[in-house]
Amino acid sequence: MALSWNIRIRRRSWFRFILPIIVLGLLCYGTWAYCHKLCYEQVDKRLRQKSVSVGLICAVCFLDVVVIFIWLQIVILVGPGTQPHVAPFLILPIASEEKTSNTSQNTSVEYDAVVPPKCYQSDPHGYPIWCSECQSLKMERTHHSSELGHCIPRFDHYCMWIGTVIGRDNYRLFVQFAAYFSTLLLIMWVSICVYIRIITQHNHNYSPNLNANIISTLVFAILGWLLTASLLASSIFYMSQNKTSLEAIIDSKRKKFGTRKIFCYYSEANKLRFVVEFDRSEFHSFWDKKSILANIKDFMGSNILMWIIPLGKPYTSRCKSDGKSGSKTTLVEILGPYEETLSDYTIQAIEDKISRGEYLATLRASGDDSDPAY
Repeated sequence: MALSWNIRIRRRSWFRFILPIIVLGLLCYGTWAYCHKLCYEQVDKRLRQKSVSVGLICAVCFLDVVVIFIWLQIVILVGPGTQPHVAPFLILPIASEEKTSNTSQNTSVEYDAVVPPKCYQSDPHGYPIWCSECQSLKMERTHHSSELGHCIPRFDHYCMWIGTVIGRDNYRLFVQFAAYFSTLLLIMWVSICVYIRIITQHNHNYSPNLNANIISTLVFAILGWLLTASLLASSIFYMSQNKTSLEAIIDSKRKKFGTRKIFCYYSEANKLRFVVEFDRSEFHSFWDKKSILANIKDFMGSNILMWIIPLGKPYTSRCKSDGKSGSKTTLVEILGPYEETLSDYTIQAIEDKISRGEYLATLRASGDDSDPAY
């Protein structure tokens, strides 16, 4: 039984590389057919347009190198990122201030206390979401990847064409990959369509019949362009709403089947945490900054120049703590750049629900009275 399970895992791990290898093979084949069969044999030798031929070959080869370089960064050099280990929050029962203080003092020595943020996603009892595989809390917008075996911050989707998960670290590279790849394929199929008519009408010592490799490249280029252009368009659309692809799918299912979204919020006025629920009629983009540019910057970075420069850097190296130090640590110190911030509109909606008494439970957490830096 264990042997068959291991075989299935190995087959699955190898299977995810099949499509990327096929895509890479088609890219190499299309580049050869385009550069040699179209640009060299037809445009250069037959039509005597050497400068155009050289320009097209240089443009396509340059974009090939850029696409492959981005691909390597997405899969190997940068990756989707890994959420640092976050120890469980210490949830305390509602009691007198003296009893709560004593409880905090007695447990702080034995417990790797992490000071909870002001607001976090929770279950109906106020407990944060737990990942049993990573033995860590799953913070906002984080999901566990069965393919990679760890939790991915701002999990977007698993791209079977690239062969890896798209997350916080490599999302900008993925958008650039789709943009540069669609540009490459656009140049290929548009130029082929332009020269098809010229070549077929040009009966000058050559047969007007087109090479089959050129036709195949045209078909692959059009299909690939439709795919990459749609990926690019959908990514831009979701970024403008500050949503990931997975969040868009989950939200649509929640609206359809009536599932809930719950947050645990610390009210400074009441010195308590309130568990607040949003039902299907109240769903919105909880991370939407109400500005398209601000939302896109949240995904692509504040430096607009880096939106077009295909160089990525993992955020993991900037996280200074893993939450296992044994001392009280704020979540900001643990997560670093992986920290997610709810929109002002969402915070206001939560506070309005609390003021109307629309909450599921109240609780305390260790560190709430120590004025943490939220």
